[in-house]
Amino acid sequence: MLTLPEPPRCWGEDAITGFIDNTRLNSFATFANLRAEYAKLAEIDSVFRKLVDNLNNTRDWFAAFFLLRAHSAFLAGVQLGMSGQAAEMYASLRLCLENGLYGLYLSRNPASRETWLRRHDDEAAKRRIRAEFTIRNLFDTLRGSDTNEARIAEELYERCIDYGAHPNERALTQSLRTETGPDVVNFQIIYQSDDPLVLRVCLRSAAQIGTAVLGIFRLVFRERFDLTGLSDELTRARRGI
Repeated sequence: MLTLPEPPRCWGEDAITGFIDNTRLNSFATFANLRAEYAKLAEIDSVFRKLVDNLNNTRDWFAAFFLLRAHSAFLAGVQLGMSGQAAEMYASLRLCLENGLYGLYLSRNPASRETWLRRHDDEAAKRRIRAEFTIRNLFDTLRGSDTNEARIAEELYERCIDYGAHPNERALTQSLRTETGPDVVNFQIIYQSDDPLVLRVCLRSAAQIGTAVLGIFRLVFRERFDLTGLSDELTRARRGI
């Protein structure tokens, strides 16, 4: 069993470390109260980890970098979602999706790797990046490979934009509370939600986006998915979400 070390001296005596402690306590509560939702996330994480462990000598080694970044962003999103930081979770999950899209695009367009790597050479290089690596081009590449995966990913991408990846109305109102008195209206923005409905939606969205990104990487690493049984595991992970 994991034994956590004692916190360092002065931990918890300021607002930041107190906030971090609250995120951990909220995560404990989410884990205890939403066990089925958490179990699905653990199942999806297992598919990510098995894929990473089975990419030795892959021809698409460059795309593997984006798989690792996508997995890291997925874990960040899960952590934020379990702590109740809903809007911030969607920003991380958008990053997870974009890493999947970039991985597929650069797998299908290997000549563009150098363009991507030379982003900071000069202003002309930046302009080439901005012209080529648009979200439209990325989704067009996915659509050309699998229209169903593209439809799912686009819907989830828009959800991320609506609920936190951009400062849109729904990102604000999901965490807004009002208290009305005789002469005053108080507005509060909740940094860490304890609303069970918000938390369920967060964890379900994380599960949907995690499997969508794995579906994108299956288009890149199809042989590895099939040979290792991960295609079947991904199909099972998608059930019920």
